[in-house]
Amino acid sequence: CPRYFLPFTKMNKRDDNLCQTRDVARLISSVFNSQIFDNGFVHCDPHEANVLLREHPNKKGKPQIVLVDHGLYKTLDSDFQEAYARLWKGIVMADVGGIKSACGQLGVHKMYPLLAAMLTSRPFDEVVERSQTRSLDAAPVNGGGDKAVIRGYAQRYLKEIITMLDIVPRQMLLIFKMNDCLRHVDMALGSPVNNLVVAGRYASKRVYESDQEKHKQINGGVLVLMRSWLSYIHVLIRINSYEMFSRLSITQ
Repeated sequence: CPRYFLPFTKMNKRDDNLCQTRDVARLISSVFNSQIFDNGFVHCDPHEANVLLREHPNKKGKPQIVLVDHGLYKTLDSDFQEAYARLWKGIVMADVGGIKSACGQLGVHKMYPLLAAMLTSRPFDEVVERSQTRSLDAAPVNGGGDKAVIRGYAQRYLKEIITMLDIVPRQMLLIFKMNDCLRHVDMALGSPVNNLVVAGRYASKRVYESDQEKHKQINGGVLVLMRSWLSYIHVLIRINSYEMFSRLSITQ
C-alpha cells in the first residue's frame, strides 16, 4: 500500500513493500465486526470510496484504513447486539437450533432460514450441509451459479422478505445496508478471507461476555459459568484450527 490514503480498490500492483490483499480484507472485516459486536457504534455506509487505505506508519507492510463520510452511523442497543451475536455464532458454527432461537429474539420465527440467507447472501442449505460436515468453510459469493440461486430466492420469497423487513428491529435495516457494502468490498478484493470466521470470532466473544454478565447478576452457579466458557473455547478452537490449516494451505 502507498504511504498516502487512497481507495483500497486502487491499490497498486503488489510487491514486497506493499500490503497483501489478504491483510487488507481481514482488517476491513475485523474493523466492522468490532464496531458491531464490541462497541455498538457502527459506520453503516462502508462503500469503496469511504474506505481509504495506506501502509501502517509503524508496521511496515501492514495496512491501515481510515473511514470517511461519517453521516450514517447507528448505535446498537445491547439487547440487539446480543441477539445478533448469537445469530452469527449460530451461522458460523452451523447450529440450526441456535440460529432459530436467535432469530426468535429478533422477532423472526418461521422465516429464520430466510433471515440467515439474507445476512450471508448464501443459501440456507449451505448451513444445513455444514452442520453435517462440521466445516467452517463457506465458498465466496462470486460464482454465477451462487448469484442465480440468490436471485431465485429473492424472486420466490419477495413477499416474505418484505414482511420480514417490517418485523425485524429498525437497527437491522442499516445492518443489511452495511453488510451489502462490505460484501462488495470483499468481492472487489477477491474474497481472500473467510468473513464468516472473522465474524464468528467477534460474535462468540460478545455472546460469552453477555452470558458472564447475566450470570453475575443472578449469581449463577459455577457449572453454568463453566459451560459458557467451554462453549466459547470450543468456537475459538474450531476457528483457530481452521485458520491454521488455511495458512498452511496457502504457503504450500
